[in-house]
Amino acid sequence: MQLHTAKPDEAGQKPAIIVIQEIFGVDDHIEDVALRFAAAGYFAVAPELFHRGGAGTVIPYAETERAFGERDKLSNDDIVADLQATVDYLKSNPDVDSDNIGIVGFCFGGFVSYYSAATVSAIKAAAVFYGGGVLPRPGSPADAPRVLDLTADQVDAPMIGFWGDQDGGIPLENVAAIESTLKSKGKDYESHTYEGAGHGFFCNDRASYNAAAANDSWSRTIDFFGKHLK
Repeated sequence: MQLHTAKPDEAGQKPAIIVIQEIFGVDDHIEDVALRFAAAGYFAVAPELFHRGGAGTVIPYAETERAFGERDKLSNDDIVADLQATVDYLKSNPDVDSDNIGIVGFCFGGFVSYYSAATVSAIKAAAVFYGGGVLPRPGSPADAPRVLDLTADQVDAPMIGFWGDQDGGIPLENVAAIESTLKSKGKDYESHTYEGAGHGFFCNDRASYNAAAANDSWSRTIDFFGKHLK
């Protein structure tokens, strides 16, 4: 599994952020996000979770069916194995403050970020951008797994979530259920929903980009990681 890294210019150990791709792979946008975290003082790493289909797998934004096909090749066990391998790399890196590792993910990566907070003990803070699959999407079979219900008790890291009220794949009732479930279990969770924003609002390379939502969520993400990792 290839890891795309970016680190600050200043010497010394830095807290780390694992940057998790959308369903389109570690593309230019995800690499740019890693660079932005490095500029903010973090050692950033973006693992290629689609490595089982070949190194450097990047899918155009228009090819969503192909992208979902790549995502569906991954089991949750595969995801945990890849996250643990990434954590092991960070813990062995002398430039990393290995006691302070956070994660951020977008779309599919948002699900991965949520799931890591329940399954990977080294994760100390998690940011979830419109994570699909935490609860079943509209149109899912009646017996589709409710990952939130299966894992909420195990969430062991502070979490912040960002959502758009025009996201057709993540209805507002799901956003509300995630918040109410985590808070009812005493979890440290903060949620923000942006009016007029759809799925993928953070990605400035996509038609769904919403500058106001992207800028506000980025500022809140930096503040969140600063509080929990620095």
